[in-house]
Amino acid sequence: MDRANQQTVGDYLYESLYNEGIRDVFGVPGDYNFALLDTLERTDGLRFIHNRNELNAGYAADGYARLHGISALITTFGVGELSAANAIAGANCENIPIIHIVGAPDYDKQAKGLHVHHTLMNGDFHVFKRMFTEISAYSTVVTPSNAKTEVAKAIQMAKDYQKPVYMMVADDHANEPITEKEAEDILRFKTDKETFAQAMRHIEKKVSDSQKPILLVDTKVKSFELEKLIQEVTESLRIPVASMVYGKGSVDESSDQYIGMYAGDFGSHEVRDRVEHADCVIAVGLVWADTNTANFTASLKKEQLIDIQPHYVRVEHATYENVKAYDVLKEIGTLEISIDTVASPITFPYATALETEDKALRASNYYPILQDFIKEEDIVIVETGTFFYGMSQARMTKGVSYLKQGGWQSIGFATAATFGASIAEPNRRTLLFTGDGSMQLTVQEISSMLYYDCKPIIFVLNNAGYTIERYLNTETKEQVYNDIPTWNYSSLLEGFGGGATHFKAKTTTELQHVLRQIEKNDCLCVVEIVVDDPMDAPDYVKQIRAFKKEE
Repeated sequence: MDRANQQTVGDYLYESLYNEGIRDVFGVPGDYNFALLDTLERTDGLRFIHNRNELNAGYAADGYARLHGISALITTFGVGELSAANAIAGANCENIPIIHIVGAPDYDKQAKGLHVHHTLMNGDFHVFKRMFTEISAYSTVVTPSNAKTEVAKAIQMAKDYQKPVYMMVADDHANEPITEKEAEDILRFKTDKETFAQAMRHIEKKVSDSQKPILLVDTKVKSFELEKLIQEVTESLRIPVASMVYGKGSVDESSDQYIGMYAGDFGSHEVRDRVEHADCVIAVGLVWADTNTANFTASLKKEQLIDIQPHYVRVEHATYENVKAYDVLKEIGTLEISIDTVASPITFPYATALETEDKALRASNYYPILQDFIKEEDIVIVETGTFFYGMSQARMTKGVSYLKQGGWQSIGFATAATFGASIAEPNRRTLLFTGDGSMQLTVQEISSMLYYDCKPIIFVLNNAGYTIERYLNTETKEQVYNDIPTWNYSSLLEGFGGGATHFKAKTTTELQHVLRQIEKNDCLCVVEIVVDDPMDAPDYVKQIRAFKKEE
């Protein structure tokens, strides 16, 4: 057999990534992934994106996947993959498919149980794979004898369940020819036709009998790419649509049928009344978590609920397994039922006219200004903290991609995810909203943005510390541990290589002037929003604190 004409493990792996639409692979080089990276460098149509550390690479891959549908990450064995573990766990929690490829020590060294660097010096080369099994949809060791089957299976699992998968490849196997003759058949998740028919009969009756139905979208709508179907259902049935906090960005908020965020005691009481008094709630991708339900103050009864999940549906008290949300929504959109119950308009939190009087920046005045700055088709990325809750109440314009980490909430995520988003969609305007505390965790990735000529607009809320933590701790007045060092962002940007512009605003007039200046700039911009009151926060956060005090 002519070895030169045989496809290698590495070549097949990258061909498979390319066929999934992946064009950029994030990561950090290490001596156990050199062969993989050398092969990547020779692969047409794929580009290696070098991050400043593996954690940031994982976050960047997450941001890329949220816009592109799927992404890839390469780390080295042990020290590299464990550094990325937090990002992978977050992707698992948030239903983000990342193909995580780990370059491992040579196969013969593993077989002999040698004590080599980046290991625990115990001869166990599968210990880290076992760790990642708990936070991945699938984990495998790819070899020349199984590459066709295992690569295809891992990618299919990532797509079916929208979660990260783990593939370990020994360094000396990357350039070995594949010896597997034919790949095994890969089982794909499919809807059970009989169960689907039963579910649809129940759903159609429930919707037909309703007088005040409502559509409620949540985070899995976006991760499972159901947005277009949601739009079809709202237009077909003509019913109001609301969003959970995690689900922000899953529906067109410029639509007349959009009524706002459902957030229990902490959000709009108008929205709460409409959702909780609806006789039929078609909920899609619902995640019943503390920070998504305003500390479980949201309340939906099973009798009113059609709970559509990615792989099953519950209607009232009945559960229908092995039914895909995609198929259910597609069928609902064809039902010959026109409810047309769009009620009187809701008053949105930041809908008031912008103030003309110059005032010190406060949450009450800078959020309306920022909402007004967002344009159609922008990419908006929001960090965990006060921005997460404050921006959740801002109404997005048409075509905005809204990225956040609602469930995992790892501070620092958004900065590195902004880099990944900028790589995925270089021709769209990208806006990052982050706090000064969060920025300090992953700020190195700004240098990656400059290196790859990315030009996001980065808003940094400068309030001298972890304001969200100050609000969550209601027991202690002096919280020195929530204070942080003051940074000179202008000098920091220069240290990262220059080519960026820094602005600072302390008043409403200054902020509006800065935003006009940004429109003229064609470079990465950092805007400091300086707030002198460390306890200034949006109303939503104040509601959280009031609730915690009463617990």
